Amino acid sequence: MAASATVQKAFGLFDDDSDDEYAEQVAAEEVHLTFTVDPAAAAPAGDDAASAYAPSLWTHLAPDYMGPMEFRDNSFEFGGGRGYYAACDMPAGTLLLRERAYVQWPDVEDRDALLVATVDQILQCDDADDIASNMAPLHPVQLTDLPPPLLSAAKAQYTNALQSVLSNYKRSGEFDKWLQVVLGMQCNAFSSGVFLHTAMFNHDCNPNCVKFTPLTSLGVSEVRAARPIAKGEQLMISYLYPREQSRERRQAQLAKQFGFDCRCDLCGRGDVFSAAPPTAATSEVSLAEVEKTAGTLEELFADNPSANAATVLHAALETLSDALEVVAFDHIVLMRVHKLVADTCDSLLKRKTTVAIEDHAILFLRSSYELHELQKLFLHKDHIDLARTLNDISQGIRLLLSYNPDVLLAEFPEWPTFRDASLVESQYTKEYKRIKALYE
Repeated sequence: MAASATVQKAFGLFDDDSDDEYAEQVAAEEVHLTFTVDPAAAAPAGDDAASAYAPSLWTHLAPDYMGPMEFRDNSFEFGGGRGYYAACDMPAGTLLLRERAYVQWPDVEDRDALLVATVDQILQCDDADDIASNMAPLHPVQLTDLPPPLLSAAKAQYTNALQSVLSNYKRSGEFDKWLQVVLGMQCNAFSSGVFLHTAMFNHDCNPNCVKFTPLTSLGVSEVRAARPIAKGEQLMISYLYPREQSRERRQAQLAKQFGFDCRCDLCGRGDVFSAAPPTAATSEVSLAEVEKTAGTLEELFADNPSANAATVLHAALETLSDALEVVAFDHIVLMRVHKLVADTCDSLLKRKTTVAIEDHAILFLRSSYELHELQKLFLHKDHIDLARTLNDISQGIRLLLSYNPDVLLAEFPEWPTFRDASLVESQYTKEYKRIKALYE
């Protein structure tokens, strides 16, 4: 059904990104967030002085840009003695690194075969041995750097396939060398490839830096400060996507893929601020099942947002209900579920039909609002994640104020009058633009 003039006007507000290009272009990608900076552009003017910094490793393969940080290989604070540290005090949004992928992934449908297929791709190059040599400083520098159970599991998983590939190139005697390459990729992989310099950042479940991938070039990585950082502070990113996972799930994934136990502040403090609800003891659903379902729904939605949005939304609302039975309202995992609900509603609203517009608009705004409340508990006020959520809330309020203000005021008692809602929308838009400007 075609939308009425009133609905078209409302959606015109909802989709108007003339001042908010970031909102339409920013989305989540596997491992880390995306960002819109043009990789071909020069470093921001405010970072001119920082451009004098040079890498300590791979000096012959310097990144496109290196900001105010220093590499230390004699610190055992995190990461087995290596890591980046702030060379000066810096504000949120500071560009720290821009780098092109050293190795990009081949087009392989079977994820389990990806790393060995990448070795096959490397071995087709005339400089295959140079590539292996340049990847040697990645963790694990020696196979024995990995915990014995992880090394044993890796050998069981990769030996047959890797030996088969090596035999094709008459390199059967180089198994350990290329197994180390495989494990170096496993322990330092991002969604678009291996980034040598980026791999030297250590992990924190709630890090002070964020890794971005410019949508204009998925083979480019950027790292920026996610909050103000003091000189001498170690610079950390998250190795996990999404970040909003339970401590148990984070620890299991980090141990399985990277071979370490995380001792970051978030893992020490815990994932929630309030007590679990009384239903937690009797619920037939576990938190592990909630997270597994959320992951399945995220993959389904990412596979075809337009076709699958309605199905995923229905299931996501059930998952949200299940989650609230087993964890408190301020548990970190609820950030993930609220984000999924908001994203699917966003997709449905952009279809611009009158079907269930009020329901989807209310769900979009409510989930975005709840997500923001949780983000304020876990993230610094200058974190880029808050910018997108603030913009979503502002656009949701504008949509409902234009389409049907009575619905907004009835469903959101937080804003009892049209004026109250308008003031909140204005404040959130202003704050969104403030944060966004930090990262430009």
